[in-house]
Amino acid sequence: MSNVIKVLIIDDEDTVQSILSAFLNRHLGEKGFESSIKTLSDPVQGLFELTTQGGQYSVVLLDMRLPKLTGDEIYSSLIHVNPDLLGRVIFVTGYPDDLTERFPDMNLNILKKPFRYENFTEKLDEVLKLEQA
Repeated sequence: MSNVIKVLIIDDEDTVQSILSAFLNRHLGEKGFESSIKTLSDPVQGLFELTTQGGQYSVVLLDMRLPKLTGDEIYSSLIHVNPDLLGRVIFVTGYPDDLTERFPDMNLNILKKPFRYENFTEKLDEVLKLEQA
């Protein structure tokens, strides 16, 4: 694995983007990695990025409640156009039941809002397959 971990954050709230970016930089830095983070507020741009450049991202942090296109709609599109990315998606949501109802047979990575740094790092390590400290 390269020393740089590329992450895409799709969330329409600047505050959430900032918190996730800070948590990523802190945790990956503690693990000896650099992070390259791209943040998008527009879910349509996010879907375009994932369908054209998705393979470069180790992790995708995806909000559920977005304007124009929801996180589960983006995920549903990925099932068809870029299924290799599915295991790298972490939903960041206050509504996890909506996801498990929509995708009952899928093994989803869900970070439930509100979350603490420890919850975030556990889920990130799980997706990146990093050892817990």
